[in-house]
Amino acid sequence: MIEPAAPRKVQQALVYLAALQGDDPERVRKTHGLARRWRGRSAEHERAWLEAEQRWQLVHRLAPQLRGALQPQACDVGRRRVLRQGGALALLLAAGGWLGWMYKRTAPFRQDLQTAHAQAPQALALPDGSQLLVAAESNLRVRFDHGQRQVLLLHGNVYFDVAHELWRPFLISTRLGVVQVLGTAFTVSDRGGQVQVAVARGWVQVRDLQGGEQVLQAGERICLEGEGRLGSLRAGGHYGPDQAHWQRGWWSFTDQPLVEVIGELNAYAAQAVKVDPGLVNLRLTGSFPSDRPEVLLDALPGILPVSVQALGGQRLIVPR
Repeated sequence: MIEPAAPRKVQQALVYLAALQGDDPERVRKTHGLARRWRGRSAEHERAWLEAEQRWQLVHRLAPQLRGALQPQACDVGRRRVLRQGGALALLLAAGGWLGWMYKRTAPFRQDLQTAHAQAPQALALPDGSQLLVAAESNLRVRFDHGQRQVLLLHGNVYFDVAHELWRPFLISTRLGVVQVLGTAFTVSDRGGQVQVAVARGWVQVRDLQGGEQVLQAGERICLEGEGRLGSLRAGGHYGPDQAHWQRGWWSFTDQPLVEVIGELNAYAAQAVKVDPGLVNLRLTGSFPSDRPEVLLDALPGILPVSVQALGGQRLIVPR
């Protein structure tokens, strides 16, 4: 296993990189020579140089106002003075330490997660501080690099509580469109029909496959329809008002289309449940335990004008 370079060596390499950004061609030429000899002294020096270069590149991906505040100024590269440049060096070392922390925080990260039928919601903590809560029968892939955070939702229902990062966007890609986080908590659900996006806190931007886009704020929801086009913006309607509520094993539906409710219920029910096409406009409001889908089915005829019938190895919800 290759040992990482000592932080002091990385900071030294950052000093040379800062000096190479100077406007004096003669000093820059001398710095190239000093840096080349410094890199050649040991394998650790070369590793430190490579890590310093990666950190330096990370600075240039930041917003301009942050880059200006963090990027150190070039300094005099005299052999004995290169590491003794008062204020400029102090700023560089501070930036170097911050960049070291940032580099580790934004290191490439890959994880695939697939939950089973009727499995309790599974929490997933991401290296940027974001928190996910993944429902039963969900399949997702998480891919982070230095420039972007991305989740590919192949199927299922996920609650996202995303850590804000100005310099690295967070995207959720689905088969019908993309959700870009603007600093928020929200759910994205794909149970095979429409893709549903509902915001609990903050803002998201939803883009469809046809070039349309819509910004949602807290309490709003929207669907991406079968042909990859945005549906109508609505207020309310979510799977649980917050992560803690969902973690306790409760569904909370607010004016939710019945077909979407049953789509979620089928990830937990022992027998598949289908909704008669004539009930497409019915909506449901209420809270039910997600680990006992029978409670919802038993209560349904008392809430809506429907009945639940057994049909072979499945059940059918029909008009009453």
